Amino acid sequence: MKTKNLFGILILFLLTFSFISCDKEDEEGRKITDYKEYVLTVASEMKPGVIWSEGRDYLKEVYPVKKENTEEWEALGYIDGFEFEKGYEYKIKISETSYLDHSMGQPAWTEYDLLEIIYKEKKGSEGLPKHFIPEVFYKDKFLPEYRYAVEADNKEVIEEDLRNNSILPLDYHYLYYGNSEGPKWFAIKNDFNALGPGLIKRTDKTQEELPEVYKILPPEGQVNGFMEWSFLNEDGNGTGYPSFDVFVGPAAKSKSVDLTPNIVYLYKDLTEYYKRKYPEAGVKAVVVSYTIAIN
Repeated sequence: MKTKNLFGILILFLLTFSFISCDKEDEEGRKITDYKEYVLTVASEMKPGVIWSEGRDYLKEVYPVKKENTEEWEALGYIDGFEFEKGYEYKIKISETSYLDHSMGQPAWTEYDLLEIIYKEKKGSEGLPKHFIPEVFYKDKFLPEYRYAVEADNKEVIEEDLRNNSILPLDYHYLYYGNSEGPKWFAIKNDFNALGPGLIKRTDKTQEELPEVYKILPPEGQVNGFMEWSFLNEDGNGTGYPSFDVFVGPAAKSKSVDLTPNIVYLYKDLTEYYKRKYPEAGVKAVVVSYTIAIN
């Protein structure tokens, strides 16, 4: 009996201690763990970059910034109260406040607030990197899956041409992200080789508007919608890439709907092109497809 009573008293003590600790933590609430003010140079254009938020990495446009007495540009995801205008380089004063609140899902975080715009000058910033995307973000991911289907009397010559002449470079990682101007694209091979960024012009389509020839190379997964994508530069002008018909849907072979990333299937009917290029091959249908995961 004494052992049971002792055990019960111990449990009661531990529970009481836990409740007191929780109440004390709740009473403390949000705390400022660090505060500083400093001056930044903000570049005249934003760049693709990766920020950490809510437990994961996000691709978005970031501010290239320099702190005083430094030469290297670094990325800053946001500055509350700062209204950026492209084509202008800024010198601003900001505050950096670090918080701690154990009642939050992400208990520690930092906020950046604009205190003062020291100057705003119309100029192009020099020495900007192409992006602020670490290799770990895209390594072994976002590479296009290239497929094609050919119906022709001489399939071999067409298939060899398709293998050697892909419309999209197959060794680049294709990234997609949104901003105030609309969805944007960026293709990256490494720190020194990148295409874009640019805008994506999207036009909704119905299945009936797509070429019948696509049936010889159906998408490998479920399809939820149909569009046309045109790849533009950042000024909204055309690039060297043709437009694609697009099938949109969740990724194939996934057990979880909630965790499934979106997939786009970019399609192009090249039948007429190969009829002209190889008139003796008896070309009847040529279709190419690129399957790309949306990050």
